[in-house]
Amino acid sequence: MKTYQLDCSQISLEGDFWQLYLATIRPDGAECFGRNLSAFRDAVSGGGPGWPGECRIMVFNTENLQQQEGQFFNGLQRIAREVSEYSGVSIVFE
Repeated sequence: MKTYQLDCSQISLEGDFWQLYLATIRPDGAECFGRNLSAFRDAVSGGGPGWPGECRIMVFNTENLQQQEGQFFNGLQRIAREVSEYSGVSIVFE
């Protein structure tokens, strides 16, 4: 299984996270990806635009993101818990 590492040490805003996601993973349908939590859920759970393929996504150094975008970060964690059970995408926060 392919593993991607998203080092969030240099980001603190939601938009920065989406740029990192797209630049690192280069998912299918990136040009149509909505760059929000709903689009991310669709991508990782159902293969919508932004689908990374079956993989493991490791997200780390999230302190700045948690402080500036706490609600967004909590949403990412919620999606990770929900989709990791059935989608072929494992999202791990370290």
